[in-house]
Amino acid sequence: MPSFLRRGFFFVFLLTGFPQLLSAHHPVQAQLAAHHERENAGIASGPMINSPTASTLGKNHVAGGFLLHYTRYNSIPASNAHRLHHDGRDIHGKNHEEIYEFQLGYGVLEDLDLYLSAPIVSKNSIEIDSHARLGAKEHATGFGDMRLLGKYRFFKQYVEAALLAGIKFPTGRTTAERGSDTEFETELQPGSGSWDGQFGIVLSRSFKQRLSLASSFEYFLNTKGAQEHEMGDSFRYNIGASYVLRALGKRPNVSLVLEMNTEWAKKDSSRTMNRVFDSGGTTVLLSPGMVFDLTKNLSAYWAMPVPIYQNLGGEHEELNLQVLTGVSLHF
Repeated sequence: MPSFLRRGFFFVFLLTGFPQLLSAHHPVQAQLAAHHERENAGIASGPMINSPTASTLGKNHVAGGFLLHYTRYNSIPASNAHRLHHDGRDIHGKNHEEIYEFQLGYGVLEDLDLYLSAPIVSKNSIEIDSHARLGAKEHATGFGDMRLLGKYRFFKQYVEAALLAGIKFPTGRTTAERGSDTEFETELQPGSGSWDGQFGIVLSRSFKQRLSLASSFEYFLNTKGAQEHEMGDSFRYNIGASYVLRALGKRPNVSLVLEMNTEWAKKDSSRTMNRVFDSGGTTVLLSPGMVFDLTKNLSAYWAMPVPIYQNLGGEHEELNLQVLTGVSLHF
């Protein structure tokens, strides 16, 4: 943990010197934070789905949410994956995964929020090692890594600006076994076994209480986890817009959302390789979605991030599509 904290403090210093770079992300966090401030109108942003806004909950306000995050990969055929695996390549046979996440947000101050998330993770793959079970369906399910995220809004004139800082705890299961009674690799486990940091900065605002724009930059600092595997650090840049169809305060209401999410990841490291060749790379997602403002306290949302560009390191499964859907309550 000390290694990522040392790097994190240095990175926060860089962020404060370059405010034009913008913010951070978390789907439900973005949903939870948008509702309260929109009721107060002004420049507070409307909701995004796959990226954050700088708006806050407000002092003593509470929000809770549930998120379903589905990801499907373009699987490598079992015979090809088996050959690559036995040639020493870092191939895992990924197929799809689901994350069922519960989140709680609390407005500590008018400009300071805390968010806690707790996921249940199910990762599905195919057997690529055993000749006898080649192509058999496998899955690893269990509690995932919890995350604590803080958001401080430091500017709210003409535009809102906020800093984000978070930590991911190694609470997830890391000992799940496949049908052959051997442990899944770390990449296929529900948990990572690592302490990781998250830092970012966000800018957002609304125009005439109908159109909202948001842009953010975030950096993830990863450390060594289970099986001595360390995921590569990554950074993510988001830009998004939302447009509310009816006047603010009228319900039910619908917001149309469109975002572009860009993520760049460094190479992983493992117990046998300092740089895992089949890891890292760049992915760009186009994320259309809708937010349904059902009552004063209840909203629901849906989005489908689709990859429009992928340049991945080495040979590993490309992303096919994602689906995000959930509900949030505000008090």
